Amino acid sequence: MTNKLYKKIRNLLKENISIVIVVILFLLSFIEFPYYINGSGGKVNLDKKVVIKDEYKKKGSFNMLYVSEYKANIYSLILGYLNPYMDVIKKEDYVVDNDTYEDMNYRQILELEESLDNAVILGFKLAKMDVNITSSKTFVTYVFSDALTDLKVRDQIISVGSTKVSTRSEISNAINKYNNGDKISIKVINDGKEYERYAYVFEIDGYKYIGVYLTEDIDYKTPKEIKFKFGKRESGPSGGAMLVLEIYNSLVEEDITKGYKIAGTGMIDSVGNILPIGGVKYKVRAASKCKIMFVPEENYEEAIEEKEKRKYKVDIVKVDNIYDILNYLKEL
Repeated sequence: MTNKLYKKIRNLLKENISIVIVVILFLLSFIEFPYYINGSGGKVNLDKKVVIKDEYKKKGSFNMLYVSEYKANIYSLILGYLNPYMDVIKKEDYVVDNDTYEDMNYRQILELEESLDNAVILGFKLAKMDVNITSSKTFVTYVFSDALTDLKVRDQIISVGSTKVSTRSEISNAINKYNNGDKISIKVINDGKEYERYAYVFEIDGYKYIGVYLTEDIDYKTPKEIKFKFGKRESGPSGGAMLVLEIYNSLVEEDITKGYKIAGTGMIDSVGNILPIGGVKYKVRAASKCKIMFVPEENYEEAIEEKEKRKYKVDIVKVDNIYDILNYLKEL
């Protein structure tokens, strides 16, 4: 009986071998490996992502750059090793300390929101238009491994001690009232429920902190209606500088692109400083067909090295703040 069943299964497999192979190959794609694959993602013309009522149309373009990042399966792992424009990164080198891939994605989504908020405020300010900030919320998006706290990712901080807070600067000011080693009571909202957490104060080089990374989400009203068209898979703060320029250029009659295709990368803070980012070498490839690529000063050497290695012709310009870019564009 057993032999007959075995022969029947064997014959069935032989007759349908192609289907069996396809099924096996399909199932292999679901097996994840402890690696991540990074590669050039490309560039995005921000004119397609930012829509402002009665905006001025331009001949040139500002382009945001992004990196392709995904978990490795057997096929992407092979491709990552064979493709000179991709890197295979060990999980422990990609997701740091006590972080998780899910928390990292959550943080990057909020960082995109914060980047958009800063870009709107700065872009309208440069165009001499006021933005009315109506409310602000600040969330914990990372907890450092050496922090002495029970704060959790996704906590919205609403008070530090007896001081009510909503912005990052208010939280920082409240923490600065305490001494090194003090234990602070912190109220938060998480998933609609209020909790009382704690955190101990650390002081390093005169700076006081509680060992968490905070991301701010701002609500505002603008003189002109503005909409963003970013997908669910798009995240991260590195397009901030280009977003400011796209918004400003849409609000003023002069075309500061001068008709050129311009790319750039770098986080933007609330006062216009351009901060360093990761993955710049992948972004150089994405910008290789553009006239200019702006990069933060800290990323400049890596960007130049990649340009020379690949023999790209894009002009790479290092900048510290949004005004460096505006001054450069005036001279084109």
